Amino acid sequence: MIYKNENQLINIIKFTPPVFIITISIVITFFLYLDKQNELEKEKFFIKNEFIKNNKETAKQEVENLYNFISNYQEKTEEKLKENIKNRVYEAHSIATRIYNENKNLKSKDEIKKMIKDALVDIRFNNGSGYFFIYSFDYECILLPINRKLEGTSFYNFKEGKGKYLTRNIITQLKNEKEGFLSWWFNKPDDLENQYKKIGFNMLFEPYNWFIGTGEYFVDFEEIIKKEVLDYISKLNKDKNNYFFIIDYNKNTLLHLIPDLVNKPAIDVTNIENQKIFDEMIEIAKQGEGFLTYNHKPINSDSFSTKTSYIKGINNWQWAIGKGFYQDDVNTIINNNTLILNDKFHKKVINLISIALILTSLLLIISIYVSKILEKKFINYKKEINKYIEENSKQQHILSQQSKMAAMGEMIGNIAHQWRQPLSVITTVASGMKLQKEFNTLDDKTFNESIDNITNSAQYLSKTIDDFRNFFRTDKNESIFSINECLYKVIKLTDAQFKNNEIIFIKNLKDFNILGLENEFIQALINILNNAKDALLEKDGLRIIIISTYEENHKAFIKIEDNAGGIDEKIIDKIFEPYFTTKHQSKGTGIGLYMTQKIITKHMNGTIEIKNSEITYQEITYKGTKVSIELPINL
Repeated sequence: MIYKNENQLINIIKFTPPVFIITISIVITFFLYLDKQNELEKEKFFIKNEFIKNNKETAKQEVENLYNFISNYQEKTEEKLKENIKNRVYEAHSIATRIYNENKNLKSKDEIKKMIKDALVDIRFNNGSGYFFIYSFDYECILLPINRKLEGTSFYNFKEGKGKYLTRNIITQLKNEKEGFLSWWFNKPDDLENQYKKIGFNMLFEPYNWFIGTGEYFVDFEEIIKKEVLDYISKLNKDKNNYFFIIDYNKNTLLHLIPDLVNKPAIDVTNIENQKIFDEMIEIAKQGEGFLTYNHKPINSDSFSTKTSYIKGINNWQWAIGKGFYQDDVNTIINNNTLILNDKFHKKVINLISIALILTSLLLIISIYVSKILEKKFINYKKEINKYIEENSKQQHILSQQSKMAAMGEMIGNIAHQWRQPLSVITTVASGMKLQKEFNTLDDKTFNESIDNITNSAQYLSKTIDDFRNFFRTDKNESIFSINECLYKVIKLTDAQFKNNEIIFIKNLKDFNILGLENEFIQALINILNNAKDALLEKDGLRIIIISTYEENHKAFIKIEDNAGGIDEKIIDKIFEPYFTTKHQSKGTGIGLYMTQKIITKHMNGTIEIKNSEITYQEITYKGTKVSIELPINL
């Protein structure tokens, strides 16, 4: 007979595979779509980052190359200036020599001098700022085109801007070298307040003991060099995505792809959304170099786009040079990659659907065949299951009985271990009372204390049975109790035997409440103290047990330390194992610390740790054992 559930199971086997395959195909398609979208976003993010990274590197490298070019050009400025004025003086000297040679036998000395002066007086060079001057070695001014009134006067005491005797220095130099360069400082005709460096070249003209020379202000010649540099860079600018721009620190546009912007204040530029960008560019240039991202309107465009430029400063020229790129250009690359990803996705979906249809058909045939076989097997299989269940129930009953017997044996062993010490107390106290009675030394106080100890120990023996029985019950009731009161009960139960063995208790207690099973916790503490006592009895001399309690970070800590010498490191990791003991069989079963750990960890939700330590008492350090208990505190 086939039950309804079995029929349903056969139908599940028959129809689940195709439904499962179709569902999986749909799910996979959906996740492929999500994966495609995620992949597309990652690709966009990667492309954008790579685009920005590569273009930043390119812009930086090209600006650095331009900076190096300008730096090299700058370094050669003085060299070019010297070469320029030297060639000019050579030309003037050549003109004067030719006039002299052609007329020395035909004309008088004064006539030849006048011819030379007339030939050189109107010559100008370097954008009109350059001219020739002539002085005699007697310090007389022969030719000074910019001030002809001074010709014929003595320049013996003439000083340049820094206070040096310029004419004297030139003559001294030419007496030794016949030609040479010399630098001096002088104000400019349009700026009489400041001194400017001027570089001159002078050459001896032997026929009349003259020197012919010229000088050029370094800054004037530098302007010529700047113009050469700007003309050169302007030829490098090609299109809106590949051009350099230069502004000076006064925010004047010196170079741009758009000619109409050149030599105009940068503030007039309308294709920058925020005019403060120029202040930021200049600030970056003054500090050295850096990138700047801002909104810029590309050429032949009406909308703003994000642009990133690399700026570098040429501080001695007060230039900010830069080159940038538009981040929006990356969208074209992203759109092309999107088309490629979409094409790949469509191919994946088509392949997935084809595979799903084939697998669905195949699995449908297989599932029908298998369901018929399973239908025949189910009846026999059900009989075997029923038989197995019946046999298994019997085995479970036997295992349960064995477990109960094992628990009972462990409980009896634990009771015997816990009773040994209280019985010893009763015996000791009773023997003491008898002995004191025989010697007539038993007074009422001692009698009452001894009776109390016997009574307390007897009550403890009675409670032990209930406590160990409760240890295996599931209806144990937790309560909130004071740690100090709990320790008081422990010490009260064990006080007599510790005093008899001259064991000193040192208590550093701070009271707080904890939640748990108080009686079991008392048993755990007694087990710890008894182990400490047994260890202390094996040593001579002072015997100490220190009990400390404190709270920290909402945790309760109880530490019990002794000076019994410690535990062998080889066995200290085994002390919580059941039935492990270092004592003789007559003194212990090895259950005490095992039970203590169970009580602390399982019933009190705490931790316990035992390790060797050192304690100091009356300025003497002893080796011993420290038991650390950590419990959750009840606020």
